[in-house]
Amino acid sequence: MTCVLRIEKHIFGKNRNMSKTLDYIFASIVLSLVTFSWSTFVFHSWIGALVFSCAFTAVVIFTISYATQKTAKPYSWERLELEFCLRGNEYVIKTLLRAIKNSDIENSRSHILLEDCVIIANFKFSPLGASDVAAACNLALKHEKQEVFLLAKGLDRKAYRIANLERIKLNLIKTKQIFRFLAKRNALPNLEKTKTKFDLRGVIETILNRRNFKNYAFSGSILILVSFITPLKIYYIVIGSLTLFAALLTLSPLGNGSFTSPKVCARLERELEDEYKRE
Repeated sequence: MTCVLRIEKHIFGKNRNMSKTLDYIFASIVLSLVTFSWSTFVFHSWIGALVFSCAFTAVVIFTISYATQKTAKPYSWERLELEFCLRGNEYVIKTLLRAIKNSDIENSRSHILLEDCVIIANFKFSPLGASDVAAACNLALKHEKQEVFLLAKGLDRKAYRIANLERIKLNLIKTKQIFRFLAKRNALPNLEKTKTKFDLRGVIETILNRRNFKNYAFSGSILILVSFITPLKIYYIVIGSLTLFAALLTLSPLGNGSFTSPKVCARLERELEDEYKRE
């Protein structure tokens, strides 16, 4: 039973996450009130002060959150997740066992058996489906366990139905929780950081993705309508117009997700044409 409590408190980190979230909420409220109080001396309307205080608070909280995640850690949890997907489930189990340091725990290449539950590792590059959950439930029933802790990158929503049918309590444990557990115990594996280059083209393609049309159109329309009832008319009109312009760009060729001509396809077409002419 102590092993189960250890997993729930350290690997899952629910209490830690809740306290950290409450800290951010409290800090946001205090910072917003202080910023709003001082902003009233600069802005002529309380709406302008409110908008500025909310934006300033969001930037500060995001910066602090980003900085705390990057400090005192050799690499990100995304890097660990990539390693799990590449190396396989046996590597995941061995990494956990090194952190737990309990040789009496029964384990195999893909799972760890505890007193009243089973921990199963199943890392793939895509979310797990119904067949994966069914296999996990069958393994739990085989060992007469009614609870499964599934370590995975993600899980399809429909897959939860399989666990409900089998009357198995399914808990999804993602890489970020495993990363915190290993970091707390100084058991993170030695991995090289992956150097990612800033891809401006990729950012623009994501922003102008055609699927964003509805969001841009709705947001821009709301901002334009609000401009008729707010003292900050010019700000809402400018931002709303830019948002609607972005919506129009998503319907242009730029919204197809590619800023370059498909050279590979064009070359293939030329090869086929040349082969057809030779025949």
